[in-house]
Amino acid sequence: MKRNLFFGTLMILSSSLFSQTLSDAIKQTNNELFETAETSFKNLIQAQSGNGDNYFYFGENYFKNDNIDMAKDTYQKGINANATNPLCYVGLGKVQWYQNKATEAKASFFKATTLAAGKNATVLMKIAEAYTKADTKDITEAIKLLDNAIKLEPKNPEAYILKGDALLEQNNASAAIENYEKAGSLDPKSVSAILRQGQLWYRAKNYNLALEMYKKASLIDSSYAPAYREKAEIYFLAGQYNNAVGQYKRYLDLNNNCSARGRYAGFLNQAKQYKESVAAANEALKCNPNNAYLYRYKGYSQYESGDYTNGLQTMNAFFNLASTNPKIKIIAEDYEYRGRLYAKDTKDSTSFLLAIADYKKAMELDASKSELSGDIANTYIKMKKYPDAISAFKTKMEKGKPSANDYFGIGRAYYYSKDFTNADFYFDQLIKLQPDLPLGYLWKAKTSLQLDPKNETWLAKPHYEQFLLKIKPTDAEKSKKDVIDANTYLGVYFMNKKDICTAKTFFKKVEEMDTSNANAKKFLESAEAKKCQ
Repeated sequence: MKRNLFFGTLMILSSSLFSQTLSDAIKQTNNELFETAETSFKNLIQAQSGNGDNYFYFGENYFKNDNIDMAKDTYQKGINANATNPLCYVGLGKVQWYQNKATEAKASFFKATTLAAGKNATVLMKIAEAYTKADTKDITEAIKLLDNAIKLEPKNPEAYILKGDALLEQNNASAAIENYEKAGSLDPKSVSAILRQGQLWYRAKNYNLALEMYKKASLIDSSYAPAYREKAEIYFLAGQYNNAVGQYKRYLDLNNNCSARGRYAGFLNQAKQYKESVAAANEALKCNPNNAYLYRYKGYSQYESGDYTNGLQTMNAFFNLASTNPKIKIIAEDYEYRGRLYAKDTKDSTSFLLAIADYKKAMELDASKSELSGDIANTYIKMKKYPDAISAFKTKMEKGKPSANDYFGIGRAYYYSKDFTNADFYFDQLIKLQPDLPLGYLWKAKTSLQLDPKNETWLAKPHYEQFLLKIKPTDAEKSKKDVIDANTYLGVYFMNKKDICTAKTFFKKVEEMDTSNANAKKFLESAEAKKCQ
């Protein structure tokens, strides 16, 4: 008898322990500690292999971490282990609903509600959650289920949170906030209720109030990782990148797993911390080498940080992975970035052709990217296909207001085509659009030299003068050859006008920039020049 009593007591204590452990594992999932929770659920199932709830919440952990295949497998294992547990049928139905298999999903939901016999609020809530959060929604049915769940458990804050979510999908923000606040009044320490309020205010673009809610959630539970991620997003929108990254690092301190590091890589890319984004992506790829999105973030960041060779390899790896996974949606920016990377690969013209093909694909996917016609045109210039470049620039300019880059690009294309009249016209347009830009005057001068090759009218003189007047001393060294050419031209002009002393000032500038310049040396050593003090 004592032996039976001992084992009975042990079973009660074990049940209590496992229940608490299940609660902890669920909390880990809610805190997005997916890999930590995975270990907890595996331990639970090893200890209680017939408990369907363990399998269901383990499946939820996979589902919330975007691993729908493992989620489905885990729900099915729960059904196999305990065929009378309704929750695993809910999980299976949710997967089917997300996969647009409505008939199968409703059959699974019906099985779940039949087993629950209308007495399990959690079953109703979880079905409602699927109807609310999937791409294909049934908000009317979701609210009906949630109202029934609230009748069964009127003090369950989760039911009000989910009802708030459903109402928000109907754009009924005032009713949604009432339900979130009701959940908060039932459980003042419900960080989920507070987070939802913050997300609602974020959606309404009341970022200050949203931030206040997220801070409140962190004060209640400093281990609640989602609050730090949401704060990071707000700081990012405000342009406070240091604060944003600080919050996301705090998120990683709590949620330092593979999937979190992957999200961090994407976040750093958005925050324009490109080298850090590459490092974070490399860390995440160690444990998830087939995550196409990591290759996307890494490739984008490698381009932005100037690592073009490796960036091209990374983007090609992304496209290879995306081609074998229909769930990966290739977007216009993917082609745009790979195109830019191909354009940086100057080994042969094949890369330029591949760049042009990718730019065109990007514009096909997103008509707003018409500016890529300019990149196509500039690539044609690199290939010395000037008529194609001119055509591409004209296509771009016809679709919108021409930019300075457009005028500069088409002017160069005409210049290299030896159509100096048209080149001159477009460099004039560049000067009109940006009168303080030295580049316009420089190329106007170059073109004038071609239109006046014998310096019969010294057509380039006023443009070289403006070029030297407009260029900043800090930029002169970068444009050293052009500055020397301008000063040499003006020196020769004043020589021809017999203004030797003025000519000397220009040749002195040439000598200062190039001490071995033969023209400057010859002039400055002449008897006429030496007379000028």
